[in-house]
Amino acid sequence: MIFQIMDDKKECFAVFSKGIFYYDNFPKEMSHTWSYNEKLCQEDITYFYLWVQGQSLIDVCPDHLKNRLQISEKKIKAHFNSFRRSKVNIGDVCFYDLVPDKHLQHYYESKNEVCEWILENYEKPGNYRFLHDTYETIQDISSRELNINKHKLYRLSKTDNKARNLWRTFGEQKNIFVNYDLFGSVTGRLTTKQGSFPIMNLKTELKDIVRPTKDVFIELDFNAAEIRTLISLSGQEQPQEDIHEFNRKTIFGKGTREEAKTKFFAWLYNERSKTIQSDFYSRENILEKHYRQGSVRTPFGRKLECDRFHALNYLLQSTSSDNCMDRVNKINKFLIGTKSHVAFTIHDCVIIDLSFEDRYLIPQIKEVFEDTKLGKFVSSVHIGKDLGNMEELKC
Repeated sequence: MIFQIMDDKKECFAVFSKGIFYYDNFPKEMSHTWSYNEKLCQEDITYFYLWVQGQSLIDVCPDHLKNRLQISEKKIKAHFNSFRRSKVNIGDVCFYDLVPDKHLQHYYESKNEVCEWILENYEKPGNYRFLHDTYETIQDISSRELNINKHKLYRLSKTDNKARNLWRTFGEQKNIFVNYDLFGSVTGRLTTKQGSFPIMNLKTELKDIVRPTKDVFIELDFNAAEIRTLISLSGQEQPQEDIHEFNRKTIFGKGTREEAKTKFFAWLYNERSKTIQSDFYSRENILEKHYRQGSVRTPFGRKLECDRFHALNYLLQSTSSDNCMDRVNKINKFLIGTKSHVAFTIHDCVIIDLSFEDRYLIPQIKEVFEDTKLGKFVSSVHIGKDLGNMEELKC
């Protein structure tokens, strides 16, 4: 049963399907819609937005339906513009109460027709379940306001250019959020959308302006995530110690940890390098298994078009990113019913906004994080009152 959400505010949630407006007693048969709403997060709903890899509805709309969709969209936008001119605050009312039913019906029937066409003409992505869970996780994150120390940001803006730019963008903004783009990179690694707080590339000196909304931040970070991904793809068991120390002792047999780390990465993405002569790491066998006919196929169901030169980089970055995000999704579900939540994720780590009432869960959260589909990864845990002052926590 294909349906469309008419208003995404909690108190205004309503749907349209098969010519009928539903304001309560929603049909149990509801199964497919265009995009996410938090009221649907506990339901097994299929999102067509994921089927079309983040394209807009108008971009995927077939020619024979495009004129009808554009006309109906134009009418809805006209209503929005009239509300704006009349200084009606849409946040205070239910949108559908202000628009004639015939215009609503025309618009949502057009959306349903496009969705039906997608269902008949697009193949469901092989990694749809992963995309679905990740989509719900990042939507949950985007609904939670960040706690930014604006007094400190203002002081820093007097002497720091990056802080000055942040202040210009967010200083007068009442509510600040992190909004991720699920389809913003070739490999599937998350990026942030325009207008989002730039949590992914926030410079170290400014991290202490980000504070928890609960009591503390808990950060879980994989030890050498991409190297552990390489180990998994090589069919080897995960060492339960620091990877660079393991390589120093087992692969190189001499030198310091930092020297081993430098040597390893110099070898990893240089096909001509013969620095490592060990069956433990097998670049050729990995590419033979995962790279075919100009594309990489990852364990998480992605197909990435690339040349052989970039194949290993794409494979490791994409698989490592998806492996971490898979754990973030599990933690997000694990925390349902608690007072804590996932605050955001940065590359290969996850930051949890933790209530002291839930502190007994930290060892379990760590276990969920480390128990990956690629094997038992090793992680570190840090705790702090802000993102810039995190201290290691021994679990």
